[in-house]
Amino acid sequence: MKTKALLITAIVAGFAWTLLAETVPPIACNLKALTSEQRKQLGQVGEHVISAITASRELSDGYAFHVDPAKASLTDVAHWLDLWRRCCPFYEFRIDFHAADASVWLSVKGRPGVKEYIRVDSPRLAAKLPK
Repeated sequence: MKTKALLITAIVAGFAWTLLAETVPPIACNLKALTSEQRKQLGQVGEHVISAITASRELSDGYAFHVDPAKASLTDVAHWLDLWRRCCPFYEFRIDFHAADASVWLSVKGRPGVKEYIRVDSPRLAAKLPK
């Protein structure tokens, strides 16, 4: 009876792992997910937003970046992330907007391995990381 229960548990665990593996995107960008115009926009808007980053801090699973709202708007940040998420769906993005001073904090994070991949994926953004 114990053998049967262990076998059933192993089968269920294997099935659950298979489902998880099929739904979790790999840590790799797919630039074919964007049209040539969208790739161009991703680069342009990304450069604009990255140039507006004035501070950064390390998180346990990624990084947070302060975006100067006088240089890049909340809409600019959202537009960049909308494009970036299409080719890199493994990232988790968060925008914190503070109404009192219009400050914007952008968090880029994800599961293990994503934090390290940020340096590979976006060297310009990596240059803004805390030393």
